[in-house]
Amino acid sequence: MNSTQSKQNFTAIAITAIIALLGLNGYQWYVNSKLSGANQVQQTEMMEMQKIQAELDQDYQAALESLEEMRGENSQLNALIDSQKGELKAQKDKINNLIWSKKELDKAKSEIKTLNANVAKYMADIQQLKEENKLLSESNTQLTMRVEEEIKAKEEVIQARNSLSSEKESLMKTNETLSTKVDMANAIKINYLEVKGFEVKDDGKLKEKSKAKDVEMLRVCFLTETNMVTQPGNKKFYIRIINPTGETVAVEDAGSGVLTNKLDNSQVRYTTSGDVNYKNEDTNACIDWTLPEKLVKGDYKIEMYNNGFQVGKGQFKLK
Repeated sequence: MNSTQSKQNFTAIAITAIIALLGLNGYQWYVNSKLSGANQVQQTEMMEMQKIQAELDQDYQAALESLEEMRGENSQLNALIDSQKGELKAQKDKINNLIWSKKELDKAKSEIKTLNANVAKYMADIQQLKEENKLLSESNTQLTMRVEEEIKAKEEVIQARNSLSSEKESLMKTNETLSTKVDMANAIKINYLEVKGFEVKDDGKLKEKSKAKDVEMLRVCFLTETNMVTQPGNKKFYIRIINPTGETVAVEDAGSGVLTNKLDNSQVRYTTSGDVNYKNEDTNACIDWTLPEKLVKGDYKIEMYNNGFQVGKGQFKLK
């Protein structure tokens, strides 16, 4: 009995142990199955995160390269590109945070689409700015060409004016030369002249004197040449008397003045002047000058001018 009972007890214990082991194995399988499923989900999630990260990096790098290709020499355009690159960097950092920190993959994907949409907008803005700059550059080029054409036209006008001014100056000089020659041709030359001194009596009669202290009036008599060039009529003759010290005898209140010698454009003081009725023939005439004050004794010179030229000269002496 005891042996049989012992066998039965052993068998019951063995069966219980087997059932317990089977239960433990089942539980382990269940736990392992759960862990395996969780690991598979984590691996799938990690692969998805890495895939989204790779897509983000690829799109971001492509965007940077596209923006750099649009860079040029325009400072405004380059500043816009730098600003856009800064915005893309901030957006990329935001997406990285969604992927790895918050694991909001759907939102990260949406943000990547937004990033690409922003890149497309940036490229469109840059292209528009480049086209506007191109139009502005073309407009500036045209404006520069017009300005250069206007400057060239003005320079041509200035050159033409200078040329005309030079021609005008040359013509004026030629005219002056011709005018001088004409004036010279019209001047009536003196063939002979004589100066006499007179004392004026109370009754107005004249008495010839040769001493300086007695002379109150000088009479200059002369004989003209025949000049068929000049027009007949009253012709003014200017008389210049030069005293022994070389000074012109001149008193403005007594008819003296200044004339221009057309031969050299010098200013010449004259003593007195008078009109002669000239008829294109040899003409005798006299011009009187009443002295405002006594003259000194000595040798005097006399010059006569007509039409701006010296036409005769001579000398006389007062004792």
